[in-house]
Amino acid sequence: MWSIYSVGEAVDDQQYPLTNSSAPAESGSVEMPRSTAAPLVLALGVALLAGGIAFGLSMSLVGLVVLLAGLGRWVANLLPGRGHFHEEFVAPQQRPQPVLGTTGAVQRLASGMPGYRAQLPVMVHPISAGVKGGLLGGLVLPLPALIYGIASGHGIWYPVNLLAGMVLPGIGKMSVGELEHFSLTFLLVGLFIHVATSLVVGLAYGVLLPTLPHIPKELAWGALLMPVLWTGISFAGMSLLNPSFLHRLDWPSFIFAQFVFGVVAGLIVRRLRPRGAVAAGLLAGGCGGACMVIPAAVWGWATGHGIWYPVNLLVGMILPKVAELPAADLEQFHANWLGYALAMHIPLSLAFGVALALLSPRLPEIPAAMSWGALLMPVLWTGASYSLMDVVNPVLEHRVNWPWFVVSQFIFGVVASIVVVRTEQFILPPVGRGPSPT
Repeated sequence: MWSIYSVGEAVDDQQYPLTNSSAPAESGSVEMPRSTAAPLVLALGVALLAGGIAFGLSMSLVGLVVLLAGLGRWVANLLPGRGHFHEEFVAPQQRPQPVLGTTGAVQRLASGMPGYRAQLPVMVHPISAGVKGGLLGGLVLPLPALIYGIASGHGIWYPVNLLAGMVLPGIGKMSVGELEHFSLTFLLVGLFIHVATSLVVGLAYGVLLPTLPHIPKELAWGALLMPVLWTGISFAGMSLLNPSFLHRLDWPSFIFAQFVFGVVAGLIVRRLRPRGAVAAGLLAGGCGGACMVIPAAVWGWATGHGIWYPVNLLVGMILPKVAELPAADLEQFHANWLGYALAMHIPLSLAFGVALALLSPRLPEIPAAMSWGALLMPVLWTGASYSLMDVVNPVLEHRVNWPWFVVSQFIFGVVASIVVVRTEQFILPPVGRGPSPT
């Protein structure tokens, strides 16, 4: 095969190779850069980290996690063999043909000529895909909130008024009875917040989701199932054994701890399951359970309660007498309570780890867009809402039912991602007017 080395001169490309040495011309492939959303994720993390200065520590913590994830992904793409892939030619006629140099002048490309600053045609989703996803997700998002309002006896206007309280400080001084009544002002403010946020997040999903990489099945199911199952079981158990204790837990940090468990357990199960599912599950449960302690301890330290406060809250989930104690008593170390907490935490962690190791091979693959949609939405929206409410209306933090709130964001993320992925793609044409029609 020959290639042009200079104008009017042809040389053998065995002497002057133009491609990466890891992809010889005989392989019938061409080296292409991998698509990555790392720069966008890094920029989002920086924005959230900076936003935490105004909106509170919770947003800064979320931003730090997102920033580190984007930075790590970006650095990983710079490693040898990680940032590129070899695209195989699908047909022999598409393979490069011998190119012979010819003498003579080279025509200079000018603006408007075919090929001038041309882009490779790619398949992209239209902007309307994000708008449709945001609107449809916004339609189904209120359903869990309305169900919660009816099931709790507060009525359907209670969650609407709480949503308006994210930007209206006066709502924090209202009693629960006042928040259960209809208010046209609160309804309009709540609708504005809801529609605007749904559209913005939907547009971000339309641009971001198609570029995000595939998530391994074990990691996707672990990160999705653990917050749902563990939080659901804890919420149901407390509702039966100690309903008055539901509002003492910090649900966002509690759910984030389950997310950390799912990620750590999923990574270990994926790597070690071929050597034995049960052993891998036990190790995954033990390591995931140990890592769960870190977010809880950070939350206790950041809120000024101390590291023993979340431990004692865990005991209060099953012992009503502990739940009735003042916060000062729950901030102290108690050896017997630590024993109760370990007796709860260790078996649950091991059981969930083994369950993930045994069930993950039988579970179906989750599309990458749906995995990211369902994971990103609860983390970002809940973190932003919690931080904003901490500044505008700290009182409402304890009135919002955070498990139901996260479920709503999870449903939005799933619905919006399905709409974006199933929207028909179109070819992005090259820049320039192109040849005149004949």
